[in-house]
Amino acid sequence: MANFQDSCKWNVHDDFYTRKETWKLITPFIEKDKVIYEFCLLNSNEQSKKHFEDLGYKVIGNKNIDFLKNNKEEEECDILVSNIPFSTEIKLKMLKKLAELDKPFIIILNSLNLFSKYFKDIFKDKKINFIFPSKKIHFDKYVNNELINGKNKTSFYSIFVTYKVIDNNVWV
Repeated sequence: MANFQDSCKWNVHDDFYTRKETWKLITPFIEKDKVIYEFCLLNSNEQSKKHFEDLGYKVIGNKNIDFLKNNKEEEECDILVSNIPFSTEIKLKMLKKLAELDKPFIIILNSLNLFSKYFKDIFKDKKINFIFPSKKIHFDKYVNNELINGKNKTSFYSIFVTYKVIDNNVWV
């Protein structure tokens, strides 16, 4: 197996990156004056932070901050946005923390997560809404900061899960 240097703390399957075109889909739901906390940058190449900055947003977060530990970014942001890791162990911890923070968020999840017991248990007391992409979301793979997989080969469907962002489910 290849040595993925950008995956030193995360599973090899957790180092796929969200494309700018995907983040652009949610920009109608985030006001430009809002501060975004991109909270899944630990050990990443920070592509999504760059994408949001290119789209005109102020973004906090960096590859040295572990979201699962208390940090000042949670207090300084208006909304948390990220494509959270695929591995269940890390994903569960992040979902629980999002529920506890009770701040607005938009996250990308594999749509099958919505039918899981853990998802229902974590968000049972929260009004969760969804932004449905009109086509499959695809992700990029980088090794040593070089794009190695920019093709549309994602085998699952993803969805944007929102809290305190929209009042109804929408299609984009």
